[in-house]
Amino acid sequence: MDHRSARFGRSRRVLSRSVGADVLVTTPDDPNVHELLGGAAAVWADLEAPRTLPELVDRLSGAHAVAAGQIEGQIQACLEDLVALGVVEVEGSDG
Repeated sequence: MDHRSARFGRSRRVLSRSVGADVLVTTPDDPNVHELLGGAAAVWADLEAPRTLPELVDRLSGAHAVAAGQIEGQIQACLEDLVALGVVEVEGSDG
């Protein structure tokens, strides 16, 4: 799945709460609360404004002093998980 031109943003329906460095997320129709830890919490924090995958990779690699190539796949997988949970939405996917 290639989302290079898609913009990812937090769903308007999401309910979230920060607990220390972690984030708890859910939606009104999801009976479960999901805990975002570490890198997932960093991706969530950076999605305060909608961003593309390349924007997220650039911002997070710079903020955490990690090579973009080392984290791009992890960020993409995280975004796919967050979309599947319904807490992140995709706009303008090219594939």
